[in-house]
Amino acid sequence: MVELPSTLTTFQDRLDDETGIARTGVFLALIVSVTIVLNLAASLVVVTVIGSDAGGTATFIAGTVGTELSFLLVGLSYLRSRSAFRLGVQVPDRTTAPLVFLGLVASFVTAFISLAVTDVLIPAIELSPGYMEYTNLNTPTGIGLLLAVILSLTVIGPVEEFFFRGVVQGRLRSALRPRSAIGVAGLVFALFHVYPVLLLSPPAIGVAHMAAYYSLMGGIFGWVYHRTDTLLGPALVHGTFNAVIFTIPLWT
Repeated sequence: MVELPSTLTTFQDRLDDETGIARTGVFLALIVSVTIVLNLAASLVVVTVIGSDAGGTATFIAGTVGTELSFLLVGLSYLRSRSAFRLGVQVPDRTTAPLVFLGLVASFVTAFISLAVTDVLIPAIELSPGYMEYTNLNTPTGIGLLLAVILSLTVIGPVEEFFFRGVVQGRLRSALRPRSAIGVAGLVFALFHVYPVLLLSPPAIGVAHMAAYYSLMGGIFGWVYHRTDTLLGPALVHGTFNAVIFTIPLWT
């Protein structure tokens, strides 16, 4: 008589399988929850340390550093628990450099389309400058803009790509097809950029706009990582894009 595996045994096997959907779902829920808690804790610490009277630039810089440290902490903790986990960090070569450039162009095209949708297709709905206020991109001024540029290239781009592409997308692609891993990682990327804005009670259309925008941007960064197989690719795209965006007030 052939014994069929019990439902409990089958479920346990899926949880134990690094490439199983069940275990991947547990990983995603856990890492998102823990990171959100640390993000909020970092924000609380920043407010406590620098005080409520600190200027907008100081608050922005300190808040950014605190948030990025929480991403770094969670990512490094995961890597320490998974010694066999692989991260691509080789320098882009002649074959991958064009892909990095293409990703950068795609990110600016996406941003332009986003503004076009805001300013042309739905002019009756105020998303900008309200959109910029929600994202705090208009907070730094003067020397703060230069500091924001430096942070974009040296901290924001590298750390966020390490976390969202290296850790999250890297773990997802062990269980999902490449496109699905890129898409889900992009949604996680969007979640972390949208949930803080919800505390400001923005209009629903603004939330939808931001969610779509950041999902697309996350998808672009994820595509660059997938095609170049090095975190330096999306880190360069992400950091350079942010740096250019922060310098726009200096041009106008």
